[in-house]
Amino acid sequence: MANTTCAKCGHTQFELKEIVVKDSAFRLMSVQCASCGTSIGVIDYYNIGHLIKKQSAAIKKIATQLNVSVDL
Repeated sequence: MANTTCAKCGHTQFELKEIVVKDSAFRLMSVQCASCGTSIGVIDYYNIGHLIKKQSAAIKKIATQLNVSVDL
């Protein structure tokens, strides 16, 4: 399998950096080259999958307390 390389400088190490996008209502993170800072992608600031998993657990807990069946 090939390694991901920066298109600008060829390095193979990357980092996450919070970025400000004009008129954006949400916080975002740039995946960028750790050497030259060239952005190779943008992701959500929050780990959405983790948040959904926590929310699902909270809903199941409430449903159990109310004796209600939920299918999540």
